[in-house]
Amino acid sequence: MIAQATLGAKAPARIKTLLIKELVESWQGVQTFVVVCPIGLDAIVSNQLRAALTAKNIKMIVVKNSVARLALTQLDLALAAELLDAPSAICYGGESVVDIARELVDWSRKANAFRVRGAFVEGQLFSAQQVQKLAAMPNRSELLAQIAALIGSPAGRIVSTLTSLGGRIVGSVKTLAEKLAHQNQTTAPDEKTETKETPEPKDTPPKDSQ
Repeated sequence: MIAQATLGAKAPARIKTLLIKELVESWQGVQTFVVVCPIGLDAIVSNQLRAALTAKNIKMIVVKNSVARLALTQLDLALAAELLDAPSAICYGGESVVDIARELVDWSRKANAFRVRGAFVEGQLFSAQQVQKLAAMPNRSELLAQIAALIGSPAGRIVSTLTSLGGRIVGSVKTLAEKLAHQNQTTAPDEKTETKETPEPKDTPPKDSQ
């Protein structure tokens, strides 16, 4: 009976250790994620949410806070544990954090029971309000498209031309400076060359007159 009781006490500890190990392995390399509260969603809405997230390569893991805190600590992300003060699910992946925030904020408007609690982005904590602002920003694809449009515009072409011209001017000045330095080296006197002194004429004694 004592042996059975001891085994029963150790079993939850082993399970907790395995859960922590699984989370650590799943979150390796993850530096950005959004925390949501999924409690209150019915089965149909929950399945629809997961399908929508999967379609955008976004993963959502419902976690036990005590286990998640220990896993985050092992990953040197202990600061993110401050977001885990209620039933939580951690969402990560996607093309960028903007895509994650946009999708989750959109679902929080569709389902009243679904709430965005905050985010952890490259070492910084974001509140729920900041996540909403993040969702309104352009994502990576949209930002690249805006840059491409700017380059193709007249203003963008002027900037590109000036940049190219400036590079050619700098190159020409550098070449001229190198030529001048080379000329100075070839025309400079050799310090090691010794100059021979002309000997002074010796005084000759005058001839005796007879």
